[in-house]
Amino acid sequence: MNRMSSAAATCAVAALILTGCTSGASQESAPSPTSSPTPTATASPEPTETPTPTPTPTGPEDPLPDGDVDILLIGNDSRDPESLGGNADTIMLAHVPEDRENLYLISFTRDMWVPIPGLGEGKINSAFSRGGTPTLTETVSELLGGVDVDYTMQTNFAGFIALTRALDGFEVDNKYATSVTVNSTGREVVFDEGMIELENTDGLIYTRERKRLPLGDLDRTERQRAAVTGMLAEIAGQAQDPEVLAELMPVLLGNVKVTGDLDLADFTALAELSEALGRDDVVGLMVPITGFGTKNGASVNLVDEAQTADLGAAIRSDSLDAYVERYGTDYAP
Repeated sequence: MNRMSSAAATCAVAALILTGCTSGASQESAPSPTSSPTPTATASPEPTETPTPTPTPTGPEDPLPDGDVDILLIGNDSRDPESLGGNADTIMLAHVPEDRENLYLISFTRDMWVPIPGLGEGKINSAFSRGGTPTLTETVSELLGGVDVDYTMQTNFAGFIALTRALDGFEVDNKYATSVTVNSTGREVVFDEGMIELENTDGLIYTRERKRLPLGDLDRTERQRAAVTGMLAEIAGQAQDPEVLAELMPVLLGNVKVTGDLDLADFTALAELSEALGRDDVVGLMVPITGFGTKNGASVNLVDEAQTADLGAAIRSDSLDAYVERYGTDYAP
């Protein structure tokens, strides 16, 4: 799941970096001095009365494509820094509404039993291991009634850890207190309830934990969304520090794979979004399930088809505020 957290945060970090690199572009677009009006005979003879040209904005106010934008975030469970294969440990859809007032993070539990285009049925995370990014993207889209996925971003364990370290950690609002013993070292990692700081490898441990949580993998998706929110908040707080940006650049370039037509304008818009949004503007949701069951001998999550249809319709019509008003944000079946 961490991979996905990484990917979401990375998307915004890259935007911040690109914005910083292009901050001097306004010099080229400034009006020529010859465009200043010539003072009339009745005007003050002092040259300071000549109107000062207004600087041209460095870019469009909203360079993202018109309307809402959907980004599929994938975190795979590969421990090989060079690999983006394996299973999709984290699957999340980031929905940016047309008004840019909120960011919606919509999680898919990895054990959801769903139709997989061309491959029958299976757990949703197997769509990635069996058919790669295109099959997982199509599976997500069809599950939500045909949502157009504009971009996909994916990373792995190493990428998530690298980004956490580059940020010098981040804060999350932890819902349930837990402790985990790291098998390789015997170290006990304690996560207290409330606002806590996650650094180094503890962020990965936090987002992967499920066995000690009341609702298991369902609560784990909540932790994943909390991590994305915390990373975005940290990015926004450090956005103006050129040294931080210089440090994050190689992390981003080396740890994230992007699919889709992303250009400088898109990244710039994401940077603006991450700086403008507060924690309360990030809304966490989960594709609803009715409960738990067994398919082909495996434990699975059963999709709530009726409510999922409403969720998909809300995403496609960019009306998730109405969906939240009706169903709330609780993810317990």
